[in-house]
Formats: sequence, C-alpha cells, structure tokens
Amino acid sequence: MVEKEGLFEVAKWLKREERPLPKGKKRKKDYREFKTEEYVFEPTTLETLYKFAKRGIIKALGGPVSRGKEAIVFHALGDADEELAIKIYKLSTSNFNAMLDYIMGDPRFTHIKKDRRSVVFTWARKELKNLKRASDAGVPVPRPIACINNVLIMEFVGEGGIAAPRLRDIPPEVLTRDFELEELLKLITSYLKALYKDAGMVHADLSEFNILMHGYLEGEEVRPVLIDLGQALLLEHPNADAFLRRDVENIVLFFNRLGLKCSVEEMIAEIKNGDNAVSQDTTG
Repeated sequence: MVEKEGLFEVAKWLKREERPLPKGKKRKKDYREFKTEEYVFEPTTLETLYKFAKRGIIKALGGPVSRGKEAIVFHALGDADEELAIKIYKLSTSNFNAMLDYIMGDPRFTHIKKDRRSVVFTWARKELKNLKRASDAGVPVPRPIACINNVLIMEFVGEGGIAAPRLRDIPPEVLTRDFELEELLKLITSYLKALYKDAGMVHADLSEFNILMHGYLEGEEVRPVLIDLGQALLLEHPNADAFLRRDVENIVLFFNRLGLKCSVEEMIAEIKNGDNAVSQDTTG
C-alpha cells in the first residue's frame, strides 16, 4: 500500500540515510528517497523523524506538498493510515530574527535562548500551541498532533496526498461563479471573530495565501481552513491590534478585487464587537 501511494516506510529510509557508504560512493538521487540537499534533512531532523516513527505516530512519508522560505510540508501516513501533514522548519536557513519578533512579547515564551536553533524549536512549539488554542475555540484549522524540535505533525487538509487549494489558487472567475462572495467573507470573518474573542489571538499573517478551501477538489461542501499559525499572537501582545488590522486589510483587498465592496473598519468592528458564533455557511 505504501509503495503504491508513492510513500515509503520511515524506518527503512532513515536506516538508509544513516548507513555510511564505501569511500568514493554517492547515494542515488531519487525523488521518492528525498534529496537531502534540496529538502534540508539535517541530522536533528532525521533523529526527530525517527522518534516519531518509533512512537508509532508516523508510518510512511510522501513528497512535499508545500514549500516555503521557513518550512516544507510533507504528506505522510499515521499508524492507522490516516493522512498527516509533517511541517519541517529549516534549521539552517530560517529567518530566526523575524521569528523572534513574533515570539518576543508572548507571555508563553518569556525565557528562550536567542540562537537560531532555539528560536526555530520555539516557533514550532508556538504553532502547535496556537493550532490547539484555535481548534479549541472552534476555528477550522489543521488538527495539531505532536511537535518535537523543528518538526510539527498535524492533520492533512486534502485527500489522497493532494492538498486542498489555497483561496488564492482558485481562479477569480470560478470564485465569483461558484461562491456567494458575501457569505464566504462572512464565514472568514466569523473565524477571525472566534479566534479573537474565544481563543484570544490574532492570526497576524492572514491573506488569501494561507486559507485552504477544504472539499473543493472533491466536489464537496467547501469549508475554508486557516493555516500557518506559527506567527499568531495572543491579544496581550503589544502589536496585536496592528496585526489584526493588517489581516483584515489583506482579506478586504482580496474581496474588493473580486468586485465585492467591503470595509476594513466594519470588519474589524464585527470581529471585536459582534457575537462569537462560528458560521457554517459555505458555497452558494
């Protein structure tokens, strides 16, 4: 089953990576066996994946489904064949100074070392905590599962190894044809409201690039899902209001471009002062 789905068993791959080669020999570069140079599988990351495999949390790994400047997300299978997303933060190239700006001022992380490795590890734990906090408040986010060092494991949003498209990826003509834009905006606003009032957080980096449209590829009822909550801030953070405004401005600009007239001030007022029930409406 693993081979047919383009996945490979974690334990076998890790043993292969750790096994020394005869002098002058090089490992065969193969997509399914992950080119270490390209995907930044450092010793710490390999050790962490081995821990997850030994604990039975992950059984098989697939290819990357998302690449970013700070992290790469891989498709995986859990012990019960459930689909998982494994987010691996890059230890050698992550912009830890930018990460530190979002961590400082968060009362949950008051005593951390300011070297790159410590900051990246803290960032991964911060995303796990933020996902759990948002999920507990009823906000649709990937369900968090576990985090060790720079590796975060969570629910895979998609099906069959294909990630749900981002809101940004759906052509404007399809969005305006298949969706009630006003209802879609209300739905996203209800998520931000619950995040603000029930979870006590702001996303701090929200845009059409980090909203997945779950169910779209399967032709099912679509439910937007918020992702990339590593930078999300508690309301106690001194910049929380400024980041909330930036989030709202990004969303309003996106819907304005689709032809829907909406107001930044009205959306902020709804988030801060409206009722906190998460809407369930989706496509039109």
